[in-house]
Amino acid sequence: MYGGSLAERIRGGAADPVEVARWGAAALSGLAHVHARGLVHRDIKPANILLSELRRCAVRIADFGIATPAGTASVPGDSSGTVHYMSPEQAAGRQPGTPGDIYSLGLVLLECLTGAKAFAGTPVESLVARTLRDPEVPSRLGKPWVSLLRAMTAMDPDARPSAAAAEAQALRLLPRR
Repeated sequence: MYGGSLAERIRGGAADPVEVARWGAAALSGLAHVHARGLVHRDIKPANILLSELRRCAVRIADFGIATPAGTASVPGDSSGTVHYMSPEQAAGRQPGTPGDIYSLGLVLLECLTGAKAFAGTPVESLVARTLRDPEVPSRLGKPWVSLLRAMTAMDPDARPSAAAAEAQALRLLPRR
């Protein structure tokens, strides 16, 4: 049974990889829609991904309270977003573009698969860690997941796939019917 947020669903630990692929593909589809309209969410996290039993749209992205138009200059000192899911550029105080949302969703999917935050610790430790290194993506997840998650969480924003490209990769993780 679905309902509530992804944060509630994964509170008990890692989720089934097929289920995570469905959530990821649906969330990436939503991000592609948002990004195509020139917006950056800036606060992708498990609590902002709502699950539903609807076939057409099993995932909804919520809380656009700090969303900004893509390319908007950041306000000095603005670090809006949730620390454990910020992109390296956001953690460094730079304005995240659409690749920042991709990075954050990559961390969310990694957490869904492993049951643990990629950058644990205090907020400061978490922020500093993501500006220094890539998250650890366990090889036990399998080559397709490792490839997708490493691409989504690349330190260089220009190296990350678009939401549509990442969605296509996530859809390939689903079993064929």
